[in-house]
Amino acid sequence: MTAAHPVPLQKGYAAGPGDRRLRASVLFAVAAQSLFLVFLTVFLVNHANPKGDGMEMVASGAAFMFIFLPLSLPAFLLAKEGRHLVVAACLAGLAAFAYFAFWFEILAELGIQKAPWS
Repeated sequence: MTAAHPVPLQKGYAAGPGDRRLRASVLFAVAAQSLFLVFLTVFLVNHANPKGDGMEMVASGAAFMFIFLPLSLPAFLLAKEGRHLVVAACLAGLAAFAYFAFWFEILAELGIQKAPWS
């Protein structure tokens, strides 16, 4: 096709510079959330009770099952395909909020004190 006859995109696909930025933002958010899962697992391994039963590690699996699989993974797949980017951004934002709340719950369960300046 020539420049006079652009190829029409199917409904739901990204087009334009704004959509490219939104797509990149969603992909960046999901990458950060994936890295948070790795950080959470390492953090739990380092802060688990050595004489305990190891139930602290359940939090890592719970975060994966209840936040990553239903929220982050669909956001990644939609953004990778460039489809329904607003839905993908909403899913990634909801996952970020859920990870934030989950992190504070983990800190409370482990009994880790707040920073000394707070």
